[in-house]
Amino acid sequence: MENIKPVLIVGSGPTGLILAAELTRRNVPCRIIDRKESPTTSSRAFTIHARTLEIFETMGIVDRYLDTGIKSFGFLFNFEGLEKKPVLDFRILRSRYPYILVYSQAETERLLREHLIEDHKIKIEWNTELSSLVKNDDNTLHVEIKDRATGDITTMDPSYVIGCDGVHSFVRKSMGLPFEGEAYEGMIMQMMDTSTKGYDCDPDWIQYFMKDQNFLLTTPLPNGNHRILISDMGETAKTEGSRVEAYQEVIDGHGLDFKVVEPEWVTQWVIWKRLANIYREGDVFLCGDSAHVHSPSGGQGMNSCIQDAWNLAWKLAMVLRGEAQPALLDTYEVERKPIAQQVIDGTDAMHDIIMAHGRGMTERMALTETPGWQTSVTELVAGISYTYRDHMEHVEGLVDLSDGPAAGDRAPDVNLSSGRRLFEAFQHTGYTLILMPSDSDQDSAKKISDQVSELYSSSIKSEIIDAESREAVAEIYGSDNNGRMYLVRPDGYIAFRSSMNDAKVLHQYLADHLIAK
Repeated sequence: MENIKPVLIVGSGPTGLILAAELTRRNVPCRIIDRKESPTTSSRAFTIHARTLEIFETMGIVDRYLDTGIKSFGFLFNFEGLEKKPVLDFRILRSRYPYILVYSQAETERLLREHLIEDHKIKIEWNTELSSLVKNDDNTLHVEIKDRATGDITTMDPSYVIGCDGVHSFVRKSMGLPFEGEAYEGMIMQMMDTSTKGYDCDPDWIQYFMKDQNFLLTTPLPNGNHRILISDMGETAKTEGSRVEAYQEVIDGHGLDFKVVEPEWVTQWVIWKRLANIYREGDVFLCGDSAHVHSPSGGQGMNSCIQDAWNLAWKLAMVLRGEAQPALLDTYEVERKPIAQQVIDGTDAMHDIIMAHGRGMTERMALTETPGWQTSVTELVAGISYTYRDHMEHVEGLVDLSDGPAAGDRAPDVNLSSGRRLFEAFQHTGYTLILMPSDSDQDSAKKISDQVSELYSSSIKSEIIDAESREAVAEIYGSDNNGRMYLVRPDGYIAFRSSMNDAKVLHQYLADHLIAK
């Protein structure tokens, strides 16, 4: 790997930290810089969803979060004047993590930094900014990096530059990439982290309170404080007096009895929804908030940014290591931009329920009563149901399989007879070939596994499902008389599926996408 030029990651929020950790885990050198002098100690995001926890499990760090986070059942909606209280109950999820983990973004970042420093020996270069980004005549990259304390300029020619530098991204602007969208007209978001007296809301739920002209969110935080979030058309921000008095007026207006005291942190901002036209310009990529921003409804922002990085890191690494064709990198935008649009559409839908100021309660309640609303929205917000199936390459010559997850879907977990879980087979840096032989296909499964291992030993590991686990796996992944194969990507999504009779098609697929060793 000595010949690989480092990847430059600009920005050390969760997006940049995941990228740096996953590139380093795959022995790809990188630098991560941030113009801030030191880590941010405040945070807007406070929810970690199921799909992100699955990512943390694959990274080997999930227990660090579970040890101190608060497991919330989900969202409980309180509409003024209406007795019915709809919920988004995350306990319905088919995941090892059927809940929302309440966790401060500042703490999320701290644990990711510790993982990066302690486990991968990579340090963030603070007070360091990208001051110039240009393409050389041969389309390679040349950058200037400024030490903001001394003013010194250094240069490098990175293999790739990844913009994880937020909504005001210098990387995006340097490439002249449009960032189109709009603000929610006149709407102001405000939040504080504060201790309370007499908190009288059910602590097992993140509580949403809706009135005609404002919205209130409350939830306990792991450090003993509470997050209080208010949305209105700016009335609270204009209130004379202290912030505590302004927030208390809204809390009292919703008929709640608890009191807030002097806050630890207060902020306010205008909500935007914007999406970059393109995510890639040559060897420059946009990732996270530099590519998309949306309403905080449902708490998907940080999670979708982390999932951007999760999608991109393995693709960069496999191309740089000579294990995959360069065209693999074209799939990043193809897959993640539609997901960002789905997130924007989904947060708009949540926004229309909880922050549609001026719209009546009965009309908003009706949106929660559409068939399948709870399941579809819960799986969407949790990141479980996001799929790339509409953007996967069509593979010719396959027998159609009518059941089980399709190519592009998240590969579900299954408890195996050995006491292991199927997800444990994915905890390495390459693809996983799941072979589900029938009794008569045992020799064929072993032959396919051996052939794949011989050609792609560094990029594919095989998992042959034993007879004792066959029924449990087939219940989720489907079955037929000829046995099945699923090729699962390093990010846990299915790349290819077929009958075991289609071994020739599998080998052709691998030859088209990967590079044999």
